[in-house]
Amino acid sequence: MKKILNGLFFILKWILLLSSFAITFYIILSMYDRVNKNLLESASLFIPYILILILFMVNIILKQKSVSKNLFYNLTCCLVFTTIIVVGIRAIIDKNMVLNQIMGYGINFSYFNDFLSFMKVLLYGLSIGNIFFMIHEKEDHSESTLVKKVTINSNSDSNIEVL
Repeated sequence: MKKILNGLFFILKWILLLSSFAITFYIILSMYDRVNKNLLESASLFIPYILILILFMVNIILKQKSVSKNLFYNLTCCLVFTTIIVVGIRAIIDKNMVLNQIMGYGINFSYFNDFLSFMKVLLYGLSIGNIFFMIHEKEDHSESTLVKKVTINSNSDSNIEVL
């Protein structure tokens, strides 16, 4: 069951990464077009996406099983990308937001702009977690390296534990 879930989340994180990038790019493109700013000024927003994409490709090329077979990391990636997608879709579609109706752009830029710093923190956190899992070596759990716990019972009430 764990392998099935891990495989599902591994594939899903790629789809969600591309979707979250596309939604973010669309909103940023619309926002910068509205204020007539150069899109190159928003490059700092897309650096975490590029970093994560590079790290994901390195994991596949070098077959980093400590990252790709980590259910916790794959689930966390899916949750982070889903959060970015939900916030982006809400900024675009939710017509009940006051600024969405007042400004008439169809996108609540203020709502999405408030989320940008949190988005960077989430994406950089995924990158740092990926790097930590890449350098983490799994411990060898063979019988020769395991320390066995031996309990010696005597006639008295005390137990002696030897490590």
